[in-house]
Amino acid sequence: MDQPIVILTDSASDITPEEIQARDVKLIPMSLAFEGKESFLDDQSIPMPGLWARMEAGEVLRTSQPSLQTFLDLFEEAKRKRVSVVYICLSSNISGTYQTARAAVGMVDYDQIYVVDGRQAAATAAEKLVVFRACRLRDEGRLSAREIAQDLEKFRFRVRHFSCIDSLEYLVRGGRLSRLAGNLGTLLNIKPIITFSQDGFVQVVKKVPGLKRAASELCAIVKSFPPDPAFPIIPIFAKDDTNCKNFLVQLKSALGVTTDQALMEIGATIGCHIGPGGFGLCYVQQEG
Repeated sequence: MDQPIVILTDSASDITPEEIQARDVKLIPMSLAFEGKESFLDDQSIPMPGLWARMEAGEVLRTSQPSLQTFLDLFEEAKRKRVSVVYICLSSNISGTYQTARAAVGMVDYDQIYVVDGRQAAATAAEKLVVFRACRLRDEGRLSAREIAQDLEKFRFRVRHFSCIDSLEYLVRGGRLSRLAGNLGTLLNIKPIITFSQDGFVQVVKKVPGLKRAASELCAIVKSFPPDPAFPIIPIFAKDDTNCKNFLVQLKSALGVTTDQALMEIGATIGCHIGPGGFGLCYVQQEG
């Protein structure tokens, strides 16, 4: 198309600086803070090992959405330069980022900005897969920004994200699980398997005792929602990739499913809720 198209995403997608450069993507970093003491941006300038060390020492990492002014500045610039923007953001049902971006669009009064709610492709590598498709469609040059956004709003419902949580402590810290339930689950060695619903809510698929059983259940889930081999299969992990590697061995043995993608570490925005040892898979499901 004649009008340049900018692909924009937020740091909940865990897109790397190398991917940003290679695919010509712009990033909006989420805000992070340790118990309100110090704030910083989730732009991968602070190495994850240092963040994990502080979290494991008991500090609570909180996340917050980008400011309205951040979006206004970006969108006003797009209006001045007469470029179109397609912004892929994390699910509106786990963050207010989508609503803030939409508010900024209304204030800027420019009809070439399209905000795509991640929904089922809520965050991490699932959101990244939607970003990658947006980049491919832009680079092919056949579709307008509006048409790309329309395509993504259908495509997002084919993207699957299944994860196993190893430590319940971080769900308790984030207020998503009561202390009593967390203690009981830890005592019983419960490993929740989570996904995102079509509306983009966190959804517990199953609660399984033990990591080996959880990995087997994840294999069964992947079998029920088979990956489309035309798209990447991205293994994800939080801090330690051991559980993820063990799962991939089981996945290959049980289903013959393999991936040539490097294991991707979950970043701070989502990792502070998942906790160390968490692992899973993001991919595009076969049609039909």
